[in-house]
Amino acid sequence: MKNIEKLANHITKHGSENIMIHSIYGTMNWIICQKIEPDKWTITLGNPMGNVIYNLGSCTNEQHLQLWYDLTKMEIEKRTIQALIKR
Repeated sequence: MKNIEKLANHITKHGSENIMIHSIYGTMNWIICQKIEPDKWTITLGNPMGNVIYNLGSCTNEQHLQLWYDLTKMEIEKRTIQALIKR
């Protein structure tokens, strides 16, 4: 079963609450974060069309927000550079 199917099954059974998914710009991979406690998230890495998911560990709410900020910032910077190069 592909990772995207596993994720879809999980969301169907448990809902999408407490799950955040962020694609990693320039790759086919996703970072999937799931809140497991009031101040704790698990972080996994996987290709949605693949069969393997890598457990990257856990983090606090503050660390999770920083991760999301950094991923978003990185994506915006890369897209901006690409847009400027095309000009």
